[in-house]
Amino acid sequence: MRYLIGLIFFAIVAYVVWPYFHLYQLAEAIATHNKEAIEELVDFEQVNQVHKENLKWKIDNTVGPSEGNSFLPDSVREQAQTLMGAVGNMAADATQIDALWILKRLRKMEGSIWENLTFAFFESFTRFTIRLGQLGRDPIHIQMNLNWQDGYWRITAVYEC
Repeated sequence: MRYLIGLIFFAIVAYVVWPYFHLYQLAEAIATHNKEAIEELVDFEQVNQVHKENLKWKIDNTVGPSEGNSFLPDSVREQAQTLMGAVGNMAADATQIDALWILKRLRKMEGSIWENLTFAFFESFTRFTIRLGQLGRDPIHIQMNLNWQDGYWRITAVYEC
């Protein structure tokens, strides 16, 4: 019985430490400018999809709400939404997040990832959220998801405020 309890305890501790190990790998890849390691740690297809969705949401909500609470007249608001949609689509297509983009953005921070880490914990059993930098001072939010098939935590979203 004691052996089983020890084994369960070890499994829980290993699971809790697991994403922090991948965060350590990311910090080492950034420090050594290792593009290949970053490519292994990041699911760029998912990151780019989330980035495009985030840009689209920001653009759709820049002009104001579509129901009567907008400060713009309806005709002007509709034209502004059309224009912002076109600009947003061009921006989303032009902005591709890749290993170099992540390297440049994370190396802009003063100090290491560990010095800038202000939050890192589980949102759910398969989602881990990281905040680098203080709120209100252009933090970077990183989201990692656990892929059960290969047993690896991968970065699936990078949000900049």
